Amino acid sequence: MSSFASRMQRAADQLAPETEDFRVIGLGSCGSVFEIPGTEFAFKKGSSVENMWLDFNLTNKVHNAIQDTRTNIQRNFPHRAIPKTPLCHEFHLAEDDSFWSEEMLRRLPIDHRSRQPIFRVDRILPIPKPTRDALINIFFDDDEVEAAKMDSENNDCLIRVYLGERESTKQQMTPYDTLRNFPLRLNMIEDLELETEDLATEMALGLAILHWRARVDAMDTEFVLGSSATFDQEVQRGYAKPSAKPHNVESINFKRRELHLWMLDFDKATKIEFTEQDVKARLVPAFLGNDPYYPRAQVDAELWQEFCAAYLKASEVILENLAVEEGARGLPQLFMDEVLRVERQNEDWDEEEQIVFAD
Repeated sequence: MSSFASRMQRAADQLAPETEDFRVIGLGSCGSVFEIPGTEFAFKKGSSVENMWLDFNLTNKVHNAIQDTRTNIQRNFPHRAIPKTPLCHEFHLAEDDSFWSEEMLRRLPIDHRSRQPIFRVDRILPIPKPTRDALINIFFDDDEVEAAKMDSENNDCLIRVYLGERESTKQQMTPYDTLRNFPLRLNMIEDLELETEDLATEMALGLAILHWRARVDAMDTEFVLGSSATFDQEVQRGYAKPSAKPHNVESINFKRRELHLWMLDFDKATKIEFTEQDVKARLVPAFLGNDPYYPRAQVDAELWQEFCAAYLKASEVILENLAVEEGARGLPQLFMDEVLRVERQNEDWDEEEQIVFAD
């Protein structure tokens, strides 16, 4: 049984969430993420009010876009899951005295007891323990396996899905030492016999929704594998069937979790317009400048084609539903063409030839 699941279940069953201290479960450029024990939520806290406000709003914009397109996308991709994005519920400024009580500050770890912008968000739960243990068994040094399984930080495992990169020889020779933000590269996914085509298609669906329904460029956005708590009756959200005969409804069950692809972190993203200029100046740089989540033609041509086909089809479905002008319907193809053009251009760029040494 997972220690995380047991801790969260005890908190949900026996303890009032407002009595439990928060624990750091993630650190990033935008802010720190804290577990709220016994709940499906987390707090994200950061120093830049502008970046935090942008992340809060664009995360919800993407969440809403997924809900708005879910039916049409699933009709056209009946055997594929659509990536999830958490929902943000409340935002508090550093000056909010009603939120930043002494008790609230006390519940934070000592190094984080300062007033900063903060928002509450659906938590992306970590990978279940059997999967974490399997990753440690395969990718960690044999001498470190047991210690890694006992390391509480490894309980907070989200997997970064890197379909656009294979391990270098050096990376293959170097054992991993943490499961936090674990980079699962394409060759590792193949070694684990996971369905790369499914992941590529689902990632393409998510990117199409980001671009053409949410209208964001997805700059520095992450695609990770995580899980979510389920209810005992497999109801994913709040129970709401008033026509049903009254019966027992169990609390959130943290010990039963489903694995999903999630999209998160929009503090560096920008809203776009449906123009060729924004495709070339925003979408393409955001795609090529991100970590290697997306398939790349030079890494795996077949997987790239799978990704492209799904992205273009999903984009067509979204744009048709929006009844956009005819010219806008060609933008997804332009995006793909420009990605390939710039990639080929970059292949011809010799880094060593560009180095200029000072006199």
